[in-house]
Amino acid sequence: MPTPAIKTRTRLRAIAPISSKSAGLAMCIGISAISAVALALPLAMSQDYIATLFNNSTLGQYFAGSPASAMTGPKLIYWSWQHNDDLSHLNPADAGVAILVGRFCVNGEAFTFERNMCSVQLPAGIYREASVRLDIQDASALRSPASAEVLAEKLSTKIVAISLAGSQRIAAVQIDFDARKSERGFYTLLLRKIRAKLPDSVKLSMTALASWCLSDNWISPSHLPVDEVVPMLFSMGYGRDQAYQRLRQPQTLSFKSMGGRLAPGLSLQEAQAFQLLGNRLAKYQRLYLFSSSGWNAKNCQTVKLLFQKSKIASKTR
Repeated sequence: MPTPAIKTRTRLRAIAPISSKSAGLAMCIGISAISAVALALPLAMSQDYIATLFNNSTLGQYFAGSPASAMTGPKLIYWSWQHNDDLSHLNPADAGVAILVGRFCVNGEAFTFERNMCSVQLPAGIYREASVRLDIQDASALRSPASAEVLAEKLSTKIVAISLAGSQRIAAVQIDFDARKSERGFYTLLLRKIRAKLPDSVKLSMTALASWCLSDNWISPSHLPVDEVVPMLFSMGYGRDQAYQRLRQPQTLSFKSMGGRLAPGLSLQEAQAFQLLGNRLAKYQRLYLFSSSGWNAKNCQTVKLLFQKSKIASKTR
């Protein structure tokens, strides 16, 4: 997830590196800058992988009549990412939460895991998803199909084990990552392996850069085994203005996109995306909500106001 908060490691607990070559491997610390030099996968390898709101009646009325979703649970999902969040006031009938479990960092044939040590207060019985962040800092292992296969097998096994650990039932696992073109084949393979290891009752979700759903669509449901794609319409950097221009077109990011699997991710700190989507918000099967300052009763109240304003704005355009 593209947010400065993820760079904070004071509340992330490091776990020993997992690798077939442990000597000389350093623990991954935070998200470092990705090398500008592209590490290209062999063409045959890439082609092979890719081929194969809480208790409020106003919000309840606003979202009434939305189509049934392939994903179970409520329509509004609050991301609990890198803060000590208070979401204890949420109504489990109206909202759910996706909790950051931690971050995996890949360095060659090794990977490390840093657990998220932040706390979140939740009501009993609320819908839960486990979110996992992935970063490839050294992609050298991806150059060899055999090495990439081994890495994907080990990494997928650990992701599933950590995501499903604990006494609380998890309804879905969400994979959050940024992929260079040379890494897309590997992520496709990894997602397939994660899906194969998850119980049938647990859904698989993935976040996506906005550009992947607007102009560079490599994540069609035909080859990715995911139940949901979440384009993050915030922290878009230099491409934000172009994305906003596209969002002004009613057909952009339709609720029918991705075979009905599209679930936009919105930030309280970037309200323009709410306004540009307008009436489309009511048609999406699911929406994810992020707050760079964390969650409390005040920020959750802001959610209600943003939905109300976006509905009004869409009528005036």
